[in-house]
Amino acid sequence: WGGWGGGGGGKSLNDYKKMSVSGREIHVYAPSDLKENSPLLISCHGMDQDPNYQQSNTHWEAVADTAGFVVVYPRGGTGMSTWDIQGDKDTKWMTEIIDQMYTDYKIDKKRVYLSGFSMGGMFTYHSMSKIADKIAAFAPTSGTNVFGASKAMRPVPIIHPHGTNDDVLQYNQVEGFIKNYRDQFNCPAQAKEETNYPNAENNGATMYTWGPCDKGVYIKHLKLPGRGHSPSKADVSDIWNFIKQWDVNGLISEKPEPESSSSEIASSSSEAPKSSSSVKPAESSSSGTQALLEDLSLALVSVYKSSDNSIMVANAQGKSITVFNSLGNVVSTTRGIAGAQKVYTGAKGVYIVKVGSRTFKTSL
Repeated sequence: WGGWGGGGGGKSLNDYKKMSVSGREIHVYAPSDLKENSPLLISCHGMDQDPNYQQSNTHWEAVADTAGFVVVYPRGGTGMSTWDIQGDKDTKWMTEIIDQMYTDYKIDKKRVYLSGFSMGGMFTYHSMSKIADKIAAFAPTSGTNVFGASKAMRPVPIIHPHGTNDDVLQYNQVEGFIKNYRDQFNCPAQAKEETNYPNAENNGATMYTWGPCDKGVYIKHLKLPGRGHSPSKADVSDIWNFIKQWDVNGLISEKPEPESSSSEIASSSSEAPKSSSSVKPAESSSSGTQALLEDLSLALVSVYKSSDNSIMVANAQGKSITVFNSLGNVVSTTRGIAGAQKVYTGAKGVYIVKVGSRTFKTSL
């Protein structure tokens, strides 16, 4: 369960620190300005591959430099660089890696994330049944476990990118496999579908989102038309923007900025604003004004309530969109498209919507 794909650009594994944990090799990257209590991301390679291949295709350090977290690429320890996807040999090793990263970098043990490609993705799924008390969220890529979906220790956040042209772990396996976890976590039967989802490598992508499920978790699947069997740096930002919302106790309460510093109050009418002039920045908000100067494209964004009582966002192409409920908890996160899109349908109440650096208030 390996595969080959293109890398290109950025740092190499030579920029990582090679270490040994319990006699096995890992490669570690920590930003130069890393703070204590920062997250940890572990990225596992496919069968018959190695940390160099995984790093050269994903380049997690590029996200780590911006977001401020530690990256580890471990090396599979069984024959042909494989992972133990039935027992607990490698899951125990993961906990030893976490302990070592805490000793060396004082990482936040509540914010450890596991991702992997192909057999590394199988191992990521397997870890849900073994060490979900140590891992906050999971991002398996192009990997469904050949032994079937196992029983997760708890409801966990999952994001699973997979190419439709995968000739190793065929795409037609994905729906049934993910459904097992959706059923375990009592997720809504119907997915929220975001078509033409922006991806630097594959046009016409679709993001499927099920949730909220038990314990408020979400399951996401990124369908990538034309993608074969290879890991890709085109997916890592979407993975990070999703998994970073959780620690092992659930959603991190990322409360939005106080209302007084919001750059605008969104319309709550049942129709889309006629133009961007219907939403104007508050002159008293220096932070909002500065944000608009830094990114003029944000000036065209509008947030409003649709006729079917959903929160809509328009003209937010490529921007991160986060919806908070009145308690300050994240209830939805997605990436903006060029036109109008539905970002949340839920209970009546007041909601804060952050689009890039702009903040809106609306209600359902």
